[in-house]
Amino acid sequence: MECPICKGKMEKIVDEIKQDKVGFEAFKCSSCGEELVNMKQLKELSDKYRELRKSKETIFAKWGNSLAVRILCYPETARHLKTARHF
Repeated sequence: MECPICKGKMEKIVDEIKQDKVGFEAFKCSSCGEELVNMKQLKELSDKYRELRKSKETIFAKWGNSLAVRILCYPETARHLKTARHF
């Protein structure tokens, strides 16, 4: 594959979006560093983000006479949580 910017050689790489810890495949130019994704790679990346967004949903439910809020959190953040005190 040829780079559309400088006509250099595009090589397949595996990279990660660090803030979300989402890995993806792309093509990177060995000359200018331009990165591109094709439609298949873009679909895979968007599917990963849809799944990530779905896992961060907040769920409201009625339990008896109470309203419950379920917030999913990751195990690395859950270890900092403490048991609630009831007043």
